[in-house]
Amino acid sequence: MPGISARGLSHEGRRQLAVNLTRVLALYRSILDAYIIEFFTDNLWDTLPCSWQEALDGLNPPQLATMLLGMPGEGEVIRYRSVWPLTLLALKSTACALAFTRTPGFQTPSEFLENPSQSSRLTAPFRKHVRPKKQHEIRRLGELVKKLSDFTGCTQVVDVGSGQGHLSRFMALGLGLMVKSIEGDQRLVERAQRLDQELLQALEKEEKRNPQICAAGATASGAGPPAATESGCPSGPPGPGEPCGSLLQPGSTACPTGGDAYSTGPAAVPSGAGFPC
Repeated sequence: MPGISARGLSHEGRRQLAVNLTRVLALYRSILDAYIIEFFTDNLWDTLPCSWQEALDGLNPPQLATMLLGMPGEGEVIRYRSVWPLTLLALKSTACALAFTRTPGFQTPSEFLENPSQSSRLTAPFRKHVRPKKQHEIRRLGELVKKLSDFTGCTQVVDVGSGQGHLSRFMALGLGLMVKSIEGDQRLVERAQRLDQELLQALEKEEKRNPQICAAGATASGAGPPAATESGCPSGPPGPGEPCGSLLQPGSTACPTGGDAYSTGPAAVPSGAGFPC
């Protein structure tokens, strides 16, 4: 299946592709949103049209894959034992037409040319414990959220399902956004809190190395019920003669994230700790 690549499409072409994908996903949502276990628990087979059931009944998985994907093995010929209904053939053709290519058609991002495991566009604290793919994702997504925040005047960001807090940490301490991080898995919350402490320790070391570092004015607080304590942010960029630290991305001022009983992220900074400005 050759597939398509969005890289070769114009802006209008990408927009139309997104519209087509959305329509197909909405039309076949009952099938696409289903989990394998629901095939048995919710009897999904009976939700298919009768004509589909007649065409698909009795096919083993390899046969089904060959007929639906149109990818026969070497020397094989696709043979249909019956005439398939037009609706099923339409779904097959649509899926093939809208499928993305599986063949890499891009070059290594410039941020990984120097070191394939470390993004040159993320400062060291935000790369720690983060795989290259995730580094690329949190940088791109974080910068997009920052642009949208600046454009709309949004003052707070909520990261739902924040996991270990990598994205929240970057948005808050790297891009200067006020972030609330919400995670329901207590194991991930505890992991995120440990990573928060590591970053706070890095901040303290940076402050000791550079006693002129700008203080964030944040107060100490932990991730505890019932609500988060949101810390203050610097009112503006550093003044003349004030050094720029190594943690913040260029052009950002730092805001710690808020935390609650189900939150992760640097909920606050210990009293006296400072952010590089």
